[in-house]
Amino acid sequence: MVKVKLNRVAFEVALSRKNLSQRDLAEKIGFSRSHLSHIINGRREPSPVLRRLILEHLPEYTFDDLFTIENGNGAGNDAHS
Repeated sequence: MVKVKLNRVAFEVALSRKNLSQRDLAEKIGFSRSHLSHIINGRREPSPVLRRLILEHLPEYTFDDLFTIENGNGAGNDAHS
């Protein structure tokens, strides 16, 4: 099974460069800060809608900058559709 994960380090750098907190971004995209925190900490997988909203609010970054794709055994995979 393929999983999409948020690249925590890249995401935190992106927020810092935009002078945004997790709470600020969560409010802008209409998700709770706790839900976003679960995504950042890898406890939940970001939905396609959430991924799109994050990328819309951080337009300087691409999908590949902020997300990783893992196959079922946790190994990274660069192929995505």
